[in-house]
Amino acid sequence: MVAFQIVQTLYWLALSTWFGGVLFIAIAAPIIFRVVREANPILPHVLAANLEGAHGSLLAGSIVGELLRTLSNIQFACAAVLMLMLVGQWLVMGPGDLNRWQAVIRSCLFVAAVVLNVYDRRFVAPKAFRFRQEYIDHADEPEVANAAKEQFDHYHRESVRVLFIIVVVLSLMVVFSTYVMP
Repeated sequence: MVAFQIVQTLYWLALSTWFGGVLFIAIAAPIIFRVVREANPILPHVLAANLEGAHGSLLAGSIVGELLRTLSNIQFACAAVLMLMLVGQWLVMGPGDLNRWQAVIRSCLFVAAVVLNVYDRRFVAPKAFRFRQEYIDHADEPEVANAAKEQFDHYHRESVRVLFIIVVVLSLMVVFSTYVMP
C-alpha cells in the first residue's frame, strides 16, 4: 500500500506540473503578446523601423520563446518521472479490467504527449527560431525578410497547434488517471 501511495503521489506531481506548465504557456503567451504590443516598444538595435509594431512582436516572441525553452525542459523531466510512475502503476495497481484499460489508455496518451513534445522541440521550434533570426538579420532586405517572416509565421502556428494538442492529450491523461485502484 505504501508503494502504491508513493507511485501515485509522484505520478500526480509530474502530471500536474507538466499539464500546469503547458496550460500556463497557452494562456500567458497571447497575453504577453498583447501587453507588449500595446506598450509599443522601440528596439532600434534590432530593426531600424518599427513597421506594423514589429518591435513589440519580436520582443514578445523573445519572452515567449524563452518560456517555451524552459517549459520544454520541464516537460522532459516530467515525462521521465511519469514514465517511471506509469511502469510503477502497472506493478502496484490491483487486478481488474477497468484498471488495465485505463492504464493502457494512460500509457498511449503519455506516448502521444512525449512524441508531440519531441516533434515540437526537435523539428518545429528550431525552424521557427531559424526563420525568426533570418527575418531579423535581413530586416533591411524586404524580399528575404518577408519570406523568412512567412516561414516563421507558419512554424509559429504549427507550434501553437502542437501546444494545444498537448493540452488536450494531458487533459485526457488526467481524466483517465482518476481511477487507479491498489
